[in-house]
Amino acid sequence: MRFEFIIPEGVEAGEVQAGLQHGMHLEVEPPVIERRTCFDSFDWRVHGNAAILEGINDGKHYRLLWRALSNGARREQAILDKAPHFARDLPPGRLHDRLEAIVEMRELLPLVTVTSRLHTLRVLNKQDKTVARVAFGENSARRPDGARSFKLDRRAVVIPVKGYQKPCKQLVKALKDLGLTPADDDLMLTALARVGLTPGGYTPRLNLHLESGMRADQAARRILLRLLDILEANDAGARVGTDTEFLHDFRVAVRRSRSALTQIRGVLPLRTVSHYKTEFAWLGQVTTPVRDLDVYLLNFDTYRASLPVSARADIEPLRDFLIRHRRIEQQAMVKALDSMRYRRLVNNWREFLRRPVPNRSTLSSATLPVLVVACERIWQIYQRALNEGRAIGVNSPAEDLHELRKTCKKLRYLMEFFQSLFPPRRIKSPIRALKALQDNLGIYQDCAVQIVTLKQFSHQMMAEGEVSPDTLLAMGMLIDELERRQQAAREEFAEKFGKFDSPGNHDHYRELFTGCIPDAGEAIA
Repeated sequence: MRFEFIIPEGVEAGEVQAGLQHGMHLEVEPPVIERRTCFDSFDWRVHGNAAILEGINDGKHYRLLWRALSNGARREQAILDKAPHFARDLPPGRLHDRLEAIVEMRELLPLVTVTSRLHTLRVLNKQDKTVARVAFGENSARRPDGARSFKLDRRAVVIPVKGYQKPCKQLVKALKDLGLTPADDDLMLTALARVGLTPGGYTPRLNLHLESGMRADQAARRILLRLLDILEANDAGARVGTDTEFLHDFRVAVRRSRSALTQIRGVLPLRTVSHYKTEFAWLGQVTTPVRDLDVYLLNFDTYRASLPVSARADIEPLRDFLIRHRRIEQQAMVKALDSMRYRRLVNNWREFLRRPVPNRSTLSSATLPVLVVACERIWQIYQRALNEGRAIGVNSPAEDLHELRKTCKKLRYLMEFFQSLFPPRRIKSPIRALKALQDNLGIYQDCAVQIVTLKQFSHQMMAEGEVSPDTLLAMGMLIDELERRQQAAREEFAEKFGKFDSPGNHDHYRELFTGCIPDAGEAIA
């Protein structure tokens, strides 16, 4: 465990060092300059796991260090040649495994660099063995992309040596006696705040707080405004294209916006709804090709591993094809995002959503309490999902499962929009049951789409030039594997839907969503 202390203004580090000389055998190490860069994903996944990821350059080595925020304990580290961009860039080991499980495909972004001029004292025992260290540092912070440097407080850090607790405790007591106060925050967190960054400042979650009695039109605008904020937060990253999750979150915000426009009815003018449904549909269309190729590339190693060992090398030309076409589609997407149509969409939409709602409205649900509108709409879509699912049999066409999937997605979005209106523990259960069904339907539909698309890719690769028979054969094997996965998902559907259509789940929905709807509970057979 590390112990950090603030060196007060007016107190020289030399005075503190001199004070420690009394009663301790100390040895002074040469001063060093250390640069520590904090890394995290755009959505703060490392910080969300109560940890800090630092790249440390002391002039001799570059170390990537994962440590807990609670006590600064060092958990895993790796010696590298340079800073990594992704977890997959790390050499095999515990740090690689831990980081990849948390950050997944997200890029590791350098957020702030702390430069420290360190004077370190080693505490020696009677055998001249180092039993503890204390480092005095003058610290400054800057953003990696900025020239301005921000001064930070000076600190003394007690660094224990394993197996020697008593000398560490003596150092801590001595520093307190010399007038140093324990630091309230980790130096890296202080640096982040100093350069204007707030850990957890971005999340793709809606995190809305609606009041049950507020007008439905006000609530709808608040939901849509939050979705627009998420969309714009991911705009720049989607254009760069290095981190595929920027475009993913961008597109989820687009889909949710379209769903809110169509599913929260009678709260916005019809002309406005019609116009922005068209505009967001266009935005979905121009971003689809890149995202589709992203999905194939993200899953490529899994595809490759599903093939016989002898065929794995043969599938690599498909990866090259995907990368080449993704580059082309990325350029086309950026061109669309640079267009006047996109800028007008974003600016005009925000302007509309920020306008005060009229005191009176002729719209059917605009002035109703949002809780009433939410319950009615969720209950309606839930019954539609039940009816569609119950009608699906062993011989039902794939289109029926696709329609049910779309209905389930609308239901999921509605519950997420209005989640804050209901007790947190009670709303999570129906969402969880719905997610299990969605996962099953998603696997089925995704396999169907990928089978068709892979066949198109094979024809396109042949049209663009020579492609070996071995590659086409490997792609055929991959299609066979996808067909097996699709069939397995189809066979599991009845079980997954049965849990969604269970009496217990009915009770959850009835208790949550029918309190303000007359006779709603009678609708479920």
